[in-house]
Amino acid sequence: MSITSVTPILAMIAGIILSLSLGFPIAWGIVFAILVTLVSVKRLGYPWKQQFVFGWEGVQKAKPVLTILFLVGLLIPLLMMGGTIPAIIYYGLSIVNVEYLFVLSFLLTAGVSYLLGTSIGTLSTIGLSLMGIAHAAGISPAIVGGALISGAMVGERFSPISSSRLLVLSNVGMTEEQERRLRRPALLTVAICALLFLILDLFRPQANSTDTIQMYQELLVRYFSVHWSLMLPLVVLIASFALRVKAVKALFFGIGASAILVGINGNLDVKTFFTSMLVGFELHSGTPLDQLVHGGGMFAIFSVLALIILAGFLNGILNRANLLTPIVDKMMGHTKNKTVLVAKAAALSLLVVIISCNQTIPILVLGSTLLGRFSQWEGGRELLGKTMLDSTVVMPVLIPWNGLSMMMAFTLGVSTLQTLPFVFFPILLPIVTILSTRWFSPEGRFLAMKNKAS
Repeated sequence: MSITSVTPILAMIAGIILSLSLGFPIAWGIVFAILVTLVSVKRLGYPWKQQFVFGWEGVQKAKPVLTILFLVGLLIPLLMMGGTIPAIIYYGLSIVNVEYLFVLSFLLTAGVSYLLGTSIGTLSTIGLSLMGIAHAAGISPAIVGGALISGAMVGERFSPISSSRLLVLSNVGMTEEQERRLRRPALLTVAICALLFLILDLFRPQANSTDTIQMYQELLVRYFSVHWSLMLPLVVLIASFALRVKAVKALFFGIGASAILVGINGNLDVKTFFTSMLVGFELHSGTPLDQLVHGGGMFAIFSVLALIILAGFLNGILNRANLLTPIVDKMMGHTKNKTVLVAKAAALSLLVVIISCNQTIPILVLGSTLLGRFSQWEGGRELLGKTMLDSTVVMPVLIPWNGLSMMMAFTLGVSTLQTLPFVFFPILLPIVTILSTRWFSPEGRFLAMKNKAS
C-alpha cells in the first residue's frame, strides 16, 4: 500500500477535522480532500478527465439521497402550512406522557420503523411530530433526537422489509432464518438502549408544567383549525411506506395530500406560500408558537445537497481508482482470533462509512471484500452478515457528512453533532456484537484456507 494511495483518505480525515475545529463548513474539508485526491490519483496514472468521469459517477449514485432530501424539503413546510404538524403536536401533547418522552420516542420510532422498513419515512412522520412535542414541553431536542434516530435504526437493522438489511443478506448469501438465529446481541442492545433512555427520563429536570403545555395547545387551536382530518398526509405516508411503495413515490403522495390540505385550510396568499416553500414556514404570531412551528424550505437544504454532491464526487474517484482495497487488505491482515476479526471488520466499516457518502456503498464494498476472509471460519458467512448488520448498516448516522445522517438532521432540525452523544443504538450495537463474538460458534476453530487445503 503506497503513500500515494493513502494520501486522499488522510486528506479527507484531516480536512474534516480542521473544518470542525475551526468552525468552517464541513464542505470545505471535502473540497480540500477532493483537490488532494485529484493530484494523488493523477500520479497513479489517471488523467484529469477520467477522474471527473469517476467523480460524476459517484454523484449519480448519490441521486436517490439527493432526491429524497429535496422532497423532504418540500414536504415539511407543506405539513406546517396545511396544519398537519400542528395537529399532531396538539393531540400528541394530550396523549404522550412527556415525563417519559425519551424512552417513548425510542420505542415508538423503533416500532414504526420496523413496520415501515425505512428510517427516513419514520422520522419524517412520527419523528418530526415527537420532536415538536419535545420543543413544546421544553425537553432537550438533542436527547430526543438521539432517541428518535436510535429507534429509527432499530427498524433498519430488524425490519423484514428494510432495504439495507436485505442488501446485506443478499450480498453475503445469508438466509432470513440464519439471520433470525443471530439476533440476540442486537436485541440485548435494544433493551440496554431503552433502559438508558428511561434512566435519562427519570433523572432529567421536570418537563414544562401542565399550564405551559395547555398554553401551547390553546395557541395551536387559535392559529390552526386543529382537526383529525389534518392527519391525512400522515396516514398517506405511513400507508405508502407500509405497502412498500418506494420512498420517492411515497413522499410524492405525502406532498400531494399536504398540498390539498394547504389549498383547503391554508388561507395563504401566493407570496406567503412560495416564500414558505423557499425559505421555510414561519408563523409570525409573536407568541412562543413561532419557535415550535417552523422549518423546511429549499434554501435550508442547499448546503446539505452541496455537501452530498461533493462527498459523492470524492467517493466516486476513490472507488473507481481502487484506493479502498489496499486499505482493506492492510487493516484486516491475517487474523486467527474470531473476536479480533469482527473488531477489525467493524473498524473497517466505520472507515468506509466515513469515506462514503451513503449507506449502500459500504455494504457493497465490504460484503464482497471480506467474504473470503470470513469464509475461513466455520459459519463465517453468517458471522460476516451479523457483523455488517450490527455495524455497517447502523454506523452512517454517526457521520455528520454521510447522506443518511444529513437527511435525519435536516428532518429533525437538530445537527448530528448535537444528537451524536445520545445515539445509543448505533454506538452500542457494534460494541455488543464484538464482545459477544466469542460465543458465536461452539467450536470456534480456525479453518484452513481453501488454497492451502488444495
